This record gives sequence, C-alpha cells and structure tokens, in this order.
Amino acid sequence: MKKSVYQFASYEVENALQVLNTAIKNHRLWADNLHTSILCHQPFSKDILDEAAHRHCEFGKWYYGGASESIKSIREFSELEPVHTYMHSHARDLALLAEQNKKIEVHDYQAFLTNQHHLIDLLTQLRDILIEHEHCFDAVTGAVNRRSISLLLEQSFENTQRYGHVYSIAMLDVDFFKKINDQYGHVIGDKVLKKICIYFRQSLRKTDCIGRYGGEEFLIIFPETHRQTAVDLMSKGGEGISNTPLIVDDLSINATVSIGVSEVSRDDADAWVAVRRADAALYQAKDTGRDCVKQK
Repeated sequence: MKKSVYQFASYEVENALQVLNTAIKNHRLWADNLHTSILCHQPFSKDILDEAAHRHCEFGKWYYGGASESIKSIREFSELEPVHTYMHSHARDLALLAEQNKKIEVHDYQAFLTNQHHLIDLLTQLRDILIEHEHCFDAVTGAVNRRSISLLLEQSFENTQRYGHVYSIAMLDVDFFKKINDQYGHVIGDKVLKKICIYFRQSLRKTDCIGRYGGEEFLIIFPETHRQTAVDLMSKGGEGISNTPLIVDDLSINATVSIGVSEVSRDDADAWVAVRRADAALYQAKDTGRDCVKQK
C-alpha cells in the first residue's frame, strides 16, 4: 500500500463522492438521451444544445465552482476538463447535424463514443481514489488509519527481513488528553488531535508516515532511519508542540506529547515486537514526567 500524497477533510471526500457518483449516472443518461434523439428524430434537450453545457450541467457547476482546492490537486481532476468539454461540444455538433438532416460520419460518431467512455472512466478513477482515501485515512485527523498504518508497518518489516533495510518507529501519545476533552469538549479535543497530526506531518520528512493508532495515540514509521535519527526528529517535534500553544476556534490550548522510539531489527519475530518496545518506551516517558522522548 502506498502512502497517499493527498490530504482531504472528510466532508470534502463525502461531497466529492456524491457529485462523482451522480455525474457518472447523469452523463450515461445524458448520452442515452442524445442517442434516442438522433435515432428516433426527437427534439434535442437544452443540455445537449447549450454551447456552455459543460459548465451548466451539475457536474460542471461543481467542477468550476464547488470543488475544494484539495480535490482540485488530484491529477485525474485536471484531466477531466478537456474530456468533459469536448464531449459536450461534440454532442452538440452531432445534434445540429441531425437537426439539419445531415449525415453523421461514422468516425465522428465513434470519436464521440470513445470520448464519452473516457469521461466515465476518468470520473470512476477519481471516485475510486477518493474511496480508497476514505478507507485508508482517519476522518478526524487526516492521518493514516490503524488498519493502513499496520499494513505499512508489516510491509516495512518484510523489507527489513528480505533486504536488510533499516527503519524505526515511534509511538506518540497526547499528554492529559482527557483533561482537554473534559475542559473544552470532544469537538475541540478532536481539533487538537488534528492540529497535532498536521504539525508532525509537516515537520517530519515526506518519506515518514504518521497513523492514528487509537484514541490520542499515533504510530510513526521512519523508513531507512536509525533509532537515534528518529529520536532527534521526534524530540524536535515534541519541543515544537510544547513551545507553541495550539489555536483552536479562538482558544489557545497548551498541549504536550510523550513519545517512545524503537528501531526494528532483523532478529525481531515480527513487526509488532518493535511496536511493543516503542510502547514500553512511551510508558517510560509518561512515568518520568511526560513531554519527553524515550527509546528502547
């Protein structure tokens, strides 16, 4: 499983999936209406004859005005525009020929069909990307979810066993998180978790991966990284959190994190041996005052 390069809020994914599912259905029905009008010599609807139909259809309105910047960053999103625009334009050309009782050339009609099928394929690909993201990422924090971070962990362990690749892991826990929930409520607590996750995602390297392991606990994987380097990275991140209040809904909230780090060994029976070591180091960090990094 590859780590996604995209980051979306859960509402962005839900909205986009609804639009894409509707677009797939509507553009198939729209194409059926075009074929019916051509073959049965019926009047063509406005959504076929409109010169700006690619902007006026429900999908077009979303594409040009309703889609979020995060969704727009997906490569498949930008590929949709020329295909969608050409399909509507080509359909209008075919409709005008039919209205004038002029012959529609076979290659023109086949080109339209190819383009229409291509559009459906692109819409489906974009939808599948978002579905995969929804299944792999935690809706609250945007971090990789527990199932996916576990798969990445086991894949990394296989690489260690097969090729001798080194990697380290860290277990991170937000200190006194229950007090934050009790004082500010769970909605604010969730936003604190998201802020902390975003901070570490931005401060760590692009190759590192952070996943929500459960509650206020996160697991971070450091590929091709020895334990001391991982300790240094997490120490810097932990200091950044403790030295900078988190601004959440106009509230200034002080938070700290405790962290345990371990390096995976080829002698380990499985990937979870290192997780248990990191977890033990995490509890050591909590037992010695919290807001620190320990290693095993």
